[in-house]
Amino acid sequence: MRRLTIPCPLLHRISNLSGTGYSQTTANLSCLTLKSTTESELPPISSEILLDSVKSSQWHIVEHLADNLTPTLVSTTLLNLVKTPDLAFNFVNHIDLRRLDFQTQCLAIAVVSKLSSPKPTYQLLKEAVSTHKNSIRDLFDELVIARDQLETKSTILFDFLVRCCCQLKMVDEAIECFYLMKEKGFDPKTETCNHILSLLLKLNRTESAWVFYADMYRTKIKSNVYTFNIMINVLCKEGKLKKAKEFLGIMEIYGIKPTIVTYNTLVQGYSLRGRIEGARMFINEMKSKGFQPDLQTYNPILSWMCNEGRASEVLREMKELGLVPDSVSYNILIRGCSNKGDLETAFGYRDEMMKQGMEPTFYTYNTLIYGLFMENKIEAAEILIREIREKGIALDSVTYNILINGYCQHGDAKKAFALYDEMMTDGIQPTQFTYTSLIYVLCRRKKTWEADELFEKVVGNGMKPDVVMMNTLMDGHCSSGNMDRAFALLKEMDEMNIDPDDVTYNCLMRGLCGEGKFEEARELMGEMKRRGIKPDHISYNTLISGYSKKGDTKHAFMVRDEMLSLGFNPTLLTYNALLKGLSKNQDGELAEELLREMKSDGIVPNDSSYCSVIEAMSNLDHDADKSDT
Repeated sequence: MRRLTIPCPLLHRISNLSGTGYSQTTANLSCLTLKSTTESELPPISSEILLDSVKSSQWHIVEHLADNLTPTLVSTTLLNLVKTPDLAFNFVNHIDLRRLDFQTQCLAIAVVSKLSSPKPTYQLLKEAVSTHKNSIRDLFDELVIARDQLETKSTILFDFLVRCCCQLKMVDEAIECFYLMKEKGFDPKTETCNHILSLLLKLNRTESAWVFYADMYRTKIKSNVYTFNIMINVLCKEGKLKKAKEFLGIMEIYGIKPTIVTYNTLVQGYSLRGRIEGARMFINEMKSKGFQPDLQTYNPILSWMCNEGRASEVLREMKELGLVPDSVSYNILIRGCSNKGDLETAFGYRDEMMKQGMEPTFYTYNTLIYGLFMENKIEAAEILIREIREKGIALDSVTYNILINGYCQHGDAKKAFALYDEMMTDGIQPTQFTYTSLIYVLCRRKKTWEADELFEKVVGNGMKPDVVMMNTLMDGHCSSGNMDRAFALLKEMDEMNIDPDDVTYNCLMRGLCGEGKFEEARELMGEMKRRGIKPDHISYNTLISGYSKKGDTKHAFMVRDEMLSLGFNPTLLTYNALLKGLSKNQDGELAEELLREMKSDGIVPNDSSYCSVIEAMSNLDHDADKSDT
């Protein structure tokens, strides 16, 4: 078969007419690539041909050669592109860099890190971190070798690696990179350290944040205003407000001026703890320093005051400063009203929000739907869901969980499971909360066998149950009298390293008391204490109620006395349980005395309390009638 070629002189004329660049190596390569594919394979590609193709941006040629590029050829080309890192990045984007060995990939990252923008470097680092089985130490060491090949003194590449790990939420790996940098004598930038501190704060690993901050100080890495803002936030999160305030003074000692973010962090910290006067003190201080409070200043105060029913005070203060509520402000107001059952006002804020040109967010709708279910307004919740769907808004996992849990709480298993199926069809993965809600409704409908099946499915799919899911299933079996299965679940919790809590033992105690096994329930309270779990009101009230139903008021009062000795005050449930026991024994005199004690403790008796006393006194009335006769 004859070869199909285009004469190189003609190719030269075509390139001139089309305005594309031309070189002898490109022409030679083009002549080769236009041969019939039935001929022999391409001859070895030289580094000159490849480099010339890259420099002239002949990316179609580069892509054509990509499958035949060796690590050595790519590495040589990259080293020749050190002064033009933009071309190096384009080059690696036109070949499948992942096909090449680890060393070549690291060299590409090192060359691209010379770009003024860090984004391309982050892109390549994320690919390296996510796709390779090599450890972070391996990646770090290989990047050190690549840096040495470039003969550069800059260590910014390793700062990029730390920040990349932070972006991927791999905080332990980021910290490991930090210490590897220090081992090599590289000084991590303060901004890099701030990325680690910020991620530790987001992950609520405040203790680790302090350890890392101490190492920063020990290795003489200077803190800046962002470092102090993060650590003040850490202190606020830990509830150490006095120390957070002291940190403000330390900043000024170091000559670092607080920013509006510093003050807003303190205002938020104090507001979340209900220390509104302290929050206002910082607002006054920031004003004296020339800072104008903004919505980030007032929204945390609004959140707390909304819970206290005093939102109007904050809204008035915001208005005086010319601050217009944003979507966050409205969502705070809507949540506050919904939690109190004031749905009319909550929907009023929703309408006002829309009039201001702000579209309700998922949080807005989820808050309203939750409020409607809590107020048993199922139809209104369904109307709101239709409204969301008509707007073309796809439900998110939170919405599905609120709906599924709402229907489960109202015993509507059919609708709950229909939504579960829809959730799966939409590609939204159910969470532990989803499955716990479904297990709850099955147990409530006495379908414990089906609840067990669903539980086994969850475990079989690799999801580790939490203590709430275990307690829900256990409570279902206790309520159905399946105590053997309930205790088997306690054993499974130990096998799965799920720590039981007071709710776990209260469920088991209630189940045993329901079967009249009061001594076993009492022994279970002892086991509870041995595990370091403190019994609560419910624990003691469960035992008191159990003994009282049996009419064993002697032991019921003994448990009450133990409860008092531990500092627990009797509740309405405690007194009503004791009164029922006295009623069963028709001990009217003691019932009257207990009723007086109950009132003196500031507990208002209810209908059940009075009914028990009346029943207990009926024996006294009967004896009086007999004496009159």
